[in-house]
Amino acid sequence: MKKPVLSLAVLLGLATANAVAATTDLTITGTITPVACTPTLSNGGLVDYGVLSLTELEVGVTTYRLPAKSLNLTIDCSAPATIAVIATDNRRDSSHEYPWQFGLGLYDDRAIGFYTLQWRNSETAVDGGNGYNLLSQDGGSTWTPSSPINLQDAGKVPDFRASFANVDGRSPTAVTHVTATVNVLGYIHNYLTLNDNADLDGSATIEIVYL
Repeated sequence: MKKPVLSLAVLLGLATANAVAATTDLTITGTITPVACTPTLSNGGLVDYGVLSLTELEVGVTTYRLPAKSLNLTIDCSAPATIAVIATDNRRDSSHEYPWQFGLGLYDDRAIGFYTLQWRNSETAVDGGNGYNLLSQDGGSTWTPSSPINLQDAGKVPDFRASFANVDGRSPTAVTHVTATVNVLGYIHNYLTLNDNADLDGSATIEIVYL
């Protein structure tokens, strides 16, 4: 049974050799940088609300407001680098349609609520001085000063970038040390009917990208 297979392979090879060659090109691009920037969140990135009763929460039109929390974000670079921050919601199945609202998990297959991540110029320092925040909606081609900065889910807005400058302008500057107070603002949908405990399960990945 091996001989017919071998003959077929030879015939195909001869036919291919006599045919007009068709080609396509492979292009490889990229940048290798010697700089490494490391982000760190205080408290190991954990925001713990403990046990709360709905009766303890501030009531809004469509939500209950969770107590405000904050974490310190620190970014250290081995050399000056122009960088940006992106965030990915790991609980997108429970988030709202708005890209700046990150999901808090599900209860009986319904979204529990959402939270936002933001910081302001007054809460940002760059290389020991005043820091200024900028955002881009087109992958870094253009920038707009913004305070506060509201991080957006990269899964919904892949071209969103948040960046920093040490002067009040419209372009990110190279930085070595950045600190920002990240305000975590959480909300619970008031349409939920809770028959037992609802466990909050928010998770997001914050990533540094090089510009």
